[in-house]
Amino acid sequence: MLHYHIRPHSLHQHLWQVTLCFTQTDTQDFSLSLPNWVPGSYMIRDFARHIVSLQANCNGVAVTTSQINKNSWSLPGHKGHWRISYLVYAFDVSVRGAFLSNERGFFDGACIFLRHNQRQHEPCQLNLSHLPNDWDVATALPPTTEHRQYQSENYAELIDCPVMLGKLLRLPFKASGIEHEIVINGHFPAFDQARLLSDVEKICATEIALFQAPAPFSRYCFLLFVGQGVYGGLEHRSSSALMADRHDLPSFRQHNQEAYITLLGLFSHEYFHAWNVKSIKPAAFADSDLNQEAYTELLWAFEGITSYYDDWLLVRSQVITVEQYLALLAKTITRVQKGAGRQQQTLAESSFTAWTKYYKQNENSPNAIVSYYQKGALAALCLDQYIRRHSHQRYSLDDVMRALYQHWRQHQQPLAESAWLDIAQQATGLDLSTVYQQYIYTTQDLPLADALADLGVTLNWHACARQHGGAYAAQPLAHTDQATDLGARFTTGKMGIHLTQVFHDGSAEQAGLCAGDQLIAIDHEMITDFNQQWARLSLNQTIVIHYVRDGLLQHTQLTIQAAHADTALLSINDQHQVQNWLYGKK
Repeated sequence: MLHYHIRPHSLHQHLWQVTLCFTQTDTQDFSLSLPNWVPGSYMIRDFARHIVSLQANCNGVAVTTSQINKNSWSLPGHKGHWRISYLVYAFDVSVRGAFLSNERGFFDGACIFLRHNQRQHEPCQLNLSHLPNDWDVATALPPTTEHRQYQSENYAELIDCPVMLGKLLRLPFKASGIEHEIVINGHFPAFDQARLLSDVEKICATEIALFQAPAPFSRYCFLLFVGQGVYGGLEHRSSSALMADRHDLPSFRQHNQEAYITLLGLFSHEYFHAWNVKSIKPAAFADSDLNQEAYTELLWAFEGITSYYDDWLLVRSQVITVEQYLALLAKTITRVQKGAGRQQQTLAESSFTAWTKYYKQNENSPNAIVSYYQKGALAALCLDQYIRRHSHQRYSLDDVMRALYQHWRQHQQPLAESAWLDIAQQATGLDLSTVYQQYIYTTQDLPLADALADLGVTLNWHACARQHGGAYAAQPLAHTDQATDLGARFTTGKMGIHLTQVFHDGSAEQAGLCAGDQLIAIDHEMITDFNQQWARLSLNQTIVIHYVRDGLLQHTQLTIQAAHADTALLSINDQHQVQNWLYGKK
């Protein structure tokens, strides 16, 4: 057995001290390494750079370690009791790193626990000690009978159970007879705890029922940190690490309804991953040693399909209305449509290049890439509708997901790259190869209007201001003046605006403006409120823009273009069809 002991070395210096102890019974050289990436977040993060110092001894005698690459160390083969001690700098305010301060602690095991590469399949034991007196501990790791001691079957389980420490609010509940717990850390106002518990319980029960088989966990823990302006989530086999703004928690007056729905979507998304990526998973991930990238064309199926279900399950579990769901869907459709990258990159390519393109975006990304989350969700919708129609409502995407999960339960094997389509066709009895090829391997726009019409929803495109974002519309929009568009994203500064992204063929690009330019005047008038000043301008009007680039004042002429008809407005045209679709009736 491998023994890990972790304690704060310095709260104010944000240092964890980690000690790894084990007994070697042979004289073979061995190696230690720290993962370069964490499952669920597909970018090389080089966690070993946060190791401040490392010492080793065997039988009490210091042993020299040899670092062989950026994240691995070689040690000589000595029999006896080994003790590896190291300090880890922990000030990563995210769900995928390590954090330590005088207020709280958190760590994802992948960024803090060294792996004994020759013994990673052995059981592991974790001890936590020297914590502040008022701190509690939350983790999905099974506890032993000893205080703050936990165990895992192997290294893989050890790093798949994050740990939250500090002053914790625990909200236990049962879903489908399974123990669950929401653990909240951070500073937050009074909120409607009963509502949060009720809504999350409904979501969990609905997801468990969807797969019609025993859940892949016997207990589940949501670890939620609330702070200011934070958001994110990372899935694990029997828990999830979540971050949200403190004001996203449900208020008693329901004035933050939209923000709370976003929080519920985060719960739903990470929970669904317990089936779709932690159980059903691509072979590239299952075979990875976490040292280098693991490439797959299937991320759209794991993140995109999960993104389709996360909001859909909110309405299916009746924690939001149909209208609220359609508003969320309209925003997703609009985000995809507004990106010219959808015409440059397929979903398969988006999945494969996530490591360098999606997770390392730059000012040109909207013109060059498409999100496997967002377009993947829309591809899932189109596949769902296709299966429903061509099976005469006998099957849906639900049946595909159940078949994939049953395949995992029976074989305990990950999916080869071609296996997703094979299992989907077996589950539905349909030849899906043509639409699969079109949706996943081409840049053709998805047949969203036709698919939604078949599900009882009308999709209308409108030329709205960029900040509109899409919506549910009970009635068609009345005629309005043609909206105009700068063709760029920007932030507001002390003087004018700073362009952050410039879109292909838009007003800004045609005027020769670039990301990084600081616009300071329109027709010689200083920019004090850009949106208000822009609203006074007319379509096709040519104006003079003064801007600063590389410290030099410059100017150009800009002709104001019309906004594209790329804002989605959804309305219901057949209530019966919508009910059948959204509530899982066939």
